[in-house]
Amino acid sequence: MSRRRFLKQATILLGASVSASLSAAVLKGITTDSPVNSSTLSESQQQVISLLSERIIPKTDTPGALEAGVPAFISIIVSEWYNPDEKKAFISGINDMESYCFQQFNCSLSKASSAQHDFVLTEFERLTLKNKDSEKPSIFSTLRELVVVGFFTSKPGAMQALKHNHVAGQFIGDYPLSKVGKAWSPFY
Repeated sequence: MSRRRFLKQATILLGASVSASLSAAVLKGITTDSPVNSSTLSESQQQVISLLSERIIPKTDTPGALEAGVPAFISIIVSEWYNPDEKKAFISGINDMESYCFQQFNCSLSKASSAQHDFVLTEFERLTLKNKDSEKPSIFSTLRELVVVGFFTSKPGAMQALKHNHVAGQFIGDYPLSKVGKAWSPFY
């Protein structure tokens, strides 16, 4: 499967279109293994992104977002691929989540518990659904998009969370997932 086809499937999974900047980066071959030249994000913002990424895709019997290198991927995309307006919106959104955490729990996201992270993410998801007709993408949607695409284009995401198949066989459109156990990975 090509990266273009993956992006189309990720779009279906996310329920929205993948941003042009993220699409361009993935099509150019940016992955979680790509080096971060210079991050626009502060250390505290990077820490918050790490914590929230792991809440979106936690480690289970497969690697989580942290093990897959998703926070570094997000830093690359925001710092090197987002245009100035996208960067500003992303950083503002992370700061909004931080402010909300202070209002609710009197602590920063970096000091908050996992349950408090979940509460903040749930509230921002609720706001996203409430304002679904807004043309401006929400921080929740943007963060989820970056985490999901970063994870499933990483080697651990593609080879351990999905079932890797170097040589695809016959296509059976209604084959039960319970007989396979995982979806198929196109990468690595």
